[in-house]
Amino acid sequence: MSPLRTRSETAAGPRVDIQALRALAVSLVVVYHFWPGGLTGGYVGVDVFFVISGFLITTHLLDRVPGGLRDLGEFWGRRIRRLLPAALTVIAATLAATWWIAPATIWDGTARQSVASAFYVQNWLLARDSVDYLAADDAATPVQHFWSLSVEEQFYLGWPVLILLVGLVARRRGMSLRRAAAVTMTLVVAASLACSVLLTDASSYFVTYTRVWELGAGGLVAVAAPVLARLPQGVRLGLVWLGLALVVYAALVFDAATLFPGSAALVPVVGAALIVVADVRRGPLSPLWAMGRRPVQTLGDLSYSIYLWHWPLVILLPYAIGGPAPGAVKLLALCAVVLAAWATKVYVEDPLRGRRPLGLPLRRSFVFALAGSLIIGTCGFALHRESEAQTRQVAAPSPAEDPCYASAALADDSCSPHGSGDLYLPPLAAVEDKSSLFDRGCVLQMDDTSRKTCTFGSDAPDATPVALVGNSHAAMWAPALEKVARERNWRVTTYLMYECYTVDRPVSLPKAGATQACADWNRYVIDRVAAGEDRLVVVSNRYYRTMAAADGQQRASLALARKSSARVLERWSGAGKNVLVVKDPPTPPTPNTPDCVAANPSRLGACDGTVAETASPDPMVAVARDLRPQGVTVLDTAADFCRDGRCYATIGGVVAYYDQSHVTTTYAKSLADRIDAAATTATGS
Repeated sequence: MSPLRTRSETAAGPRVDIQALRALAVSLVVVYHFWPGGLTGGYVGVDVFFVISGFLITTHLLDRVPGGLRDLGEFWGRRIRRLLPAALTVIAATLAATWWIAPATIWDGTARQSVASAFYVQNWLLARDSVDYLAADDAATPVQHFWSLSVEEQFYLGWPVLILLVGLVARRRGMSLRRAAAVTMTLVVAASLACSVLLTDASSYFVTYTRVWELGAGGLVAVAAPVLARLPQGVRLGLVWLGLALVVYAALVFDAATLFPGSAALVPVVGAALIVVADVRRGPLSPLWAMGRRPVQTLGDLSYSIYLWHWPLVILLPYAIGGPAPGAVKLLALCAVVLAAWATKVYVEDPLRGRRPLGLPLRRSFVFALAGSLIIGTCGFALHRESEAQTRQVAAPSPAEDPCYASAALADDSCSPHGSGDLYLPPLAAVEDKSSLFDRGCVLQMDDTSRKTCTFGSDAPDATPVALVGNSHAAMWAPALEKVARERNWRVTTYLMYECYTVDRPVSLPKAGATQACADWNRYVIDRVAAGEDRLVVVSNRYYRTMAAADGQQRASLALARKSSARVLERWSGAGKNVLVVKDPPTPPTPNTPDCVAANPSRLGACDGTVAETASPDPMVAVARDLRPQGVTVLDTAADFCRDGRCYATIGGVVAYYDQSHVTTTYAKSLADRIDAAATTATGS
């Protein structure tokens, strides 16, 4: 990604093969982002960039080993001048375009991530959000791609210090610098690779310590360069062909289900390293012979700016044209990306290269970096405040007199499903309209072993005990259940864990230790509920992770989940429990409902879908209907979200979901009478 040049590279011009590899890497990433279904593993282009950057920076540092703080400052100052001007230009333009084009629902997230990107800590912000299950469901922002640049910049900050320390130790002990560097880098790469393989939670994709081995692999190639230079030409040709095959294989075969980075990342990383090792720049038998042509070399030279500009267009283009972009529009967007990249290189990057660009001393690079980042921070804060102001201003009048408010709009055929026209819960407010159980920590993280439960409802000594069981899709019904609980003198105890649906066999979860933690939690909950005194057990789950025994096969997993759900219901039924199974509601077809509604205020139907499009499996409901175990009642919520073959994202003036699948508190409360009636059926009173 970064346009780093080594001294040797600059003297003879950029290495043709590395420029070609840059062109290949950025092409993979851009095609993947514009057409993700066409190149499912194109994201490995980022890993190729990491190897290139690690090789070039290590080569540069070995050519001029830092001797102290002055050398480090000079190195960092040059990196600032090469990388930050273009990055800040793109961030500033993206902030302005987001304010102008995008719905207000993504302003706040874009503002936060823009500030993180300007200070090159975006990867850590995304890692934190990925651990937050609800934040992980948020739509991507137009600056999200800065995570990889943040990893690189953190590498650029720490790697020179490591080389400096290695150099000092090597001189004191009379060791060869390259040998000492090789040992040290091997240890760093091995430790980071181990973290990458062993840590499998969502945050591991972004954090620096699971990625630094990829840059370190390039560094090892640089350290070994004198030895590798003696390889015969035939061996070099074999290596470059093998390396290219590995990169292309990963791009074509890997997909979103591939556990990444992990051991899978070895494929593109080793492939890129082999191409760099081979150093085959031209020749009729080289796969890179065509890559020496000017268009490919130009693409490689523009790769950093192309990477910067392409993602904002991917995210903002649908908002600009009011829907998914057709192929022809995407091709025009690609042309715009290349044009913007060329202009950025010519008018922003190139004028600031050199020791005294524009007549400014190198030490002022740090002042420029701080000032530029603070300006971006100020702009981001302004966008955040504007988002808050929009939230306060858009609420409609009280719905008290509206007979078509919320769920009533679907119950009454005389009402329009979307309501009378007013938005009582608009998209900006819907984003934050979540059950208080989430803020209270009542929904356990998927690897939590604390056995924490919460209670709500009546505090009276004679309150009737009720259990609420499931994953986050049970927690979203708590606002409706709380209203019923206060009226019926219930004390509700929660048994909730993110993504862990209620079965008696392990569920395959993506976080280290989570599969076992979920299995242990379910065993504890099933036993405790069966042995407890709860008069009613309300259970609801979203099913979308596969059963561990199914080995990723969806059909086999669904069959296993049904059998397991049947055993759970029979266990509770046999223990004399009254069980109310609340069917998971339809899932809207758009990635994020508030964003869709905000982008289509006069076309709310654009966010709706057919029954078939929004249907999702619910194994426990299926077996409850088929087996009809004693004491088990099903509340089918389909009629509360769908009518006449269509399922709605905005119902009766209320945005019904605060992300893609979780129901807003406001809409859930409007279904309190439905839950009350179902509870009466389940308990007989």
